[in-house]
Amino acid sequence: MNRRRWATLLYAALAALYLLHNDLWLWNDSRLWLGLPAGLVYHIGFCFAVSVVLGLMVVYAWPPGAPSGAGETRPIPPPRGQGEHG
Repeated sequence: MNRRRWATLLYAALAALYLLHNDLWLWNDSRLWLGLPAGLVYHIGFCFAVSVVLGLMVVYAWPPGAPSGAGETRPIPPPRGQGEHG
């Protein structure tokens, strides 16, 4: 799968996660899952899913519009007044 297709898929996943963030179906659920309220367990899983998607976005979709072979980096110069000579 090329970089553009990954980016499209990950942006779609991010949009789906945005819609799933408010768990309206668990607001009145008083059951316990793993000893925790259902809404809390849902948000723990949600945070894990968002972390995975955003981590993949850093690898495959950032910076936006970059070609697949763009890996060239330049060193960051030191701040003014803090050069090599002290």
